[in-house]
Amino acid sequence: MATIKIRRSKEYYNLMRDYKIFIDGQQVGTIANGETKDFATMSGQHIVSAKIDWCCSPEVSINISDNETINLKVGGFKKGNWLMPMGLGIIVLHVILSKTMDFNYTVFLLLPILLLLGYYLTIGRRKYLTLSETK
Repeated sequence: MATIKIRRSKEYYNLMRDYKIFIDGQQVGTIANGETKDFATMSGQHIVSAKIDWCCSPEVSINISDNETINLKVGGFKKGNWLMPMGLGIIVLHVILSKTMDFNYTVFLLLPILLLLGYYLTIGRRKYLTLSETK
């Protein structure tokens, strides 16, 4: 029996939601934040993907033989870890500048962050998650 081992990275923006794991189009389980799980499968060619709500990862094609373990890593989109702290920092800066100096234009600095989020939640929804083979 072959094994596909999937490790999910720790992230705070999808902390409370589990990723659904699909092998050959069939859901085989879920994986929580920071968790590692093994999925037993038959040897041969398989297509693995992960999904959260309407967003998903690109499909990864693997070829696995008997008694082999393939390691995969799944996580959120590439720049997701800096997005929330940066947005929070801009909001705090906006509040400080608007209260002390009556400067109300720092809120426009949130526009690139909102556009990036909008992209990943609409057009780029098939790239919201990353799934790659690790050694």
